[in-house]
Amino acid sequence: VCGQKLDGDDLKALVDGLAKNEVLDHTHLLTGYIGTVSFLHEVVRLLDMLPCSCRYICDPVLGDNGKLYTSEALVDVYRSKVLPRVAMLTPNQFEAELLTRCTIGSVKEAAAACDALHELGPPTVVLTTLDTPDATCGGKSIAMMLSERNGAKWLLQLPHIEGGPFTGTGDLTAAMLLAWTHKHPYELPAALEKVGAVLQNVLRETISVGRGRTMGGKVIPPELRIIDCKSIIEEPPVKVRCHLVMPSRPTPQGIILDVDSLVVKESLHELPECSEQVGSSKKLFHELNVPALRIFGSACLQRLKAHGVRIGFLQGHRSSACVKSIAFSELRDNVCVPIFTEAPQQKDLSLEQWCCKSLGLDPIAVVFISDHADTLKQARAAGSSTVGLLHRHAQFWDSSSSPPRSPAVATDFTLSDLDALQRLIKE
Repeated sequence: VCGQKLDGDDLKALVDGLAKNEVLDHTHLLTGYIGTVSFLHEVVRLLDMLPCSCRYICDPVLGDNGKLYTSEALVDVYRSKVLPRVAMLTPNQFEAELLTRCTIGSVKEAAAACDALHELGPPTVVLTTLDTPDATCGGKSIAMMLSERNGAKWLLQLPHIEGGPFTGTGDLTAAMLLAWTHKHPYELPAALEKVGAVLQNVLRETISVGRGRTMGGKVIPPELRIIDCKSIIEEPPVKVRCHLVMPSRPTPQGIILDVDSLVVKESLHELPECSEQVGSSKKLFHELNVPALRIFGSACLQRLKAHGVRIGFLQGHRSSACVKSIAFSELRDNVCVPIFTEAPQQKDLSLEQWCCKSLGLDPIAVVFISDHADTLKQARAAGSSTVGLLHRHAQFWDSSSSPPRSPAVATDFTLSDLDALQRLIKE
């Protein structure tokens, strides 16, 4: 094996050349293996020369499986000089332990380590490996943890793929995290799910070609088949969802979806006409047979049913709404969810409170899903969890900024795909 460790003077020469040609206008900076302290100090100098808006993704390659690859002196430089400048940090478990000076033996301790890393600077932390028994289900899975400062912590558990060891997976993971968090800045669990899908497919393609070779008595891992997986990298098929580990929340007992949300409307191209019927109360109501599979997806719908989650639909906060309130029924089968429209009887209740009462549930056990500011605000006021639906025309966005825009209304979670509701359902 041949090669050299670049030092600070090597990087300085490159950076100064870029500066003289006035091309230091990058939007992102990604660093991986750094072998010398002087090189790391030059990275800090480079950050001072890049635009303030440049997003720095740092993969602090220090070692793995209890063994350092680099000088221990790098650890202190990362802690004191680098981490305060980092937008997203992507250590493996061993590197997280080095940087936090703590031991990780459980998911709970991993979450605490992420909080300690946030204190050092990075608002987003992804533990790219988490090898605790509760995270890997006793070694059956590969686990990763996503943590947002003052926010949720998510665990992604992927099937273990035989055929390793592999080399280059850390670099691929960091690169994909940069790309997909840029694409999903307000739905980071979706980014991690896509990164996991890329890794799984690249590894499967790699072992389908060969399992490495022996050179000089050493096993050389196979080269990752990245080029062969170009289409997968561009459109990764997500089959495994993250699940919420902190804050700890029970699986919701009810889900209420704003039927006026554009995400829903786009799913319902062939809604049947309303049919007028007379109920037992002799009051006129309307029933819409909504194809729930078309809205939620079969995998999500099956999990909702398995956990006895009740589903309702809300309409009433839009000026275009033809119906001002909706009553609800339980999910009955895989084909349709009836929507009953009828005025609430108690005028002192908000529409959202009345929705929960119609389901017979405490608001704290109900999740409201909408892209509309009034619905989300009223649901939070009622004590329910809220999910903002993400798309460029959503009315809870800050309309003064260009996409990707920031939410103008506080929500507990954001989704661009209703199938991702599986994240909130515990096994």
